[in-house]
Amino acid sequence: MVPVAVSILLFLATAPIARTPLAEVPAFIPIYVASLVICDLITAALLFGQYSVLRSPALLVLAGGYLYTTCITAAYAMVFPGLFSPTGLLGSGPQTTSAIYMAWHGGFPLFVMVYAGVKDSRLATTPGIAPVKASVPILSMITGVFAFVIASTLVATQGHAWLPVFLDGNRTTDVGRIFLTGVWVLSLVAALVLWRRKPHSVLDIWVLVVMCVWLCNIALAAMLNTGRYDLGWYVGRIYGLLAASSLLIALLIEDGRQYNRLVQMSVELRSANHALDRLSRHDGLTGLANRRYFDEYLAEQIAIASRHQRPLALLMCDVDHYKAYNDLYGHQAGDECLKQIARALRSCCNRPADMAARYGGEEFALILPDTGPDGAHQIAEAARQAVVDLAIPHERSAASAHVSISAGLALLNLKMDPDELLYAADQCLYQAKGQGRNRVVSMPMAA
Repeated sequence: MVPVAVSILLFLATAPIARTPLAEVPAFIPIYVASLVICDLITAALLFGQYSVLRSPALLVLAGGYLYTTCITAAYAMVFPGLFSPTGLLGSGPQTTSAIYMAWHGGFPLFVMVYAGVKDSRLATTPGIAPVKASVPILSMITGVFAFVIASTLVATQGHAWLPVFLDGNRTTDVGRIFLTGVWVLSLVAALVLWRRKPHSVLDIWVLVVMCVWLCNIALAAMLNTGRYDLGWYVGRIYGLLAASSLLIALLIEDGRQYNRLVQMSVELRSANHALDRLSRHDGLTGLANRRYFDEYLAEQIAIASRHQRPLALLMCDVDHYKAYNDLYGHQAGDECLKQIARALRSCCNRPADMAARYGGEEFALILPDTGPDGAHQIAEAARQAVVDLAIPHERSAASAHVSISAGLALLNLKMDPDELLYAADQCLYQAKGQGRNRVVSMPMAA
């Protein structure tokens, strides 16, 4: 990968001159430490967040590793000579900083090895037993990390008199190099353990990138250099910052991708819901409103008309001798006939509030809000004529040579409910059939 290649090239270029002495820059350590703490803390928070959703033990362990580096880096800053006090805080001694540095760089590889060991496991749930809340393992991990960091800091500060001599002034001693070599080997082992646990996820690859940069960091900042404030020391810590930011950048990029996927899924789901809602409210054959939608809309329009004392008309239609048409021409022709009638009835609904619906079988209905007797009768006759104008032959119809409809028109009485208005329109429809079909019978205001 590109980050690893760049890291190796930079390491090879810097290693031969790692012992070059440079000026002491007091502002470097606080900038470096603050950047590390922020990067690692955000990374830990993102990993804990992913664990709370996926419940993968590997994510919990890796989140704990980054929380550990956050806390131990903060402890390193507190005891670093000259940062908060000439000799460091918490009663630290001359070897305290080196001890915490080794705990820092030796602790994280241990988390990586545990991560590699559990990355394929899943938290099982026992039937009948409620799963443990994500907050319980997270709080346990946080508590354990804090306890370990505090214990390590106390050993390095209060027990500084028993620590080996890692540094002589600002120069690393032979004993210090032995310990640092052990830390480097531990990091290498962690990288190899993770590499051998295949297949690798995207997260695994980025953790391997971190470990490669981590190895270069230790080598330059503590093994190939002479001590503090030389070229290797500075570049190695820059490597450390690069290692801290690598996984963070990868997680942020992946979160951005997941957010884009979530937005796309939301758009698709909204579209699917819209289509599903339309299917649930419209007749599959004719595309008109179905019975369910018709009932809802009629009740809604009656409530509006009653509240504001506005007129409302309901037209119930029935295809004349439709069974005979089906028997003669077949069901496919019957379906096509219903489709054409639906289009004709829909063409008579010229206002947004008008609704044409398939009431059931060969029955149709038109809801006409804000329509008085004259307007309603005009629309009803237009609907009947529109069906006649289709000129669909019907040899077995006693009403006409072509397919026709009978219609019953009822106007809302402010005391009516939906059932009463439907009953009134049905009575008019029955009268239209009884009078020879292919006609409209009106019953203004009430049945």
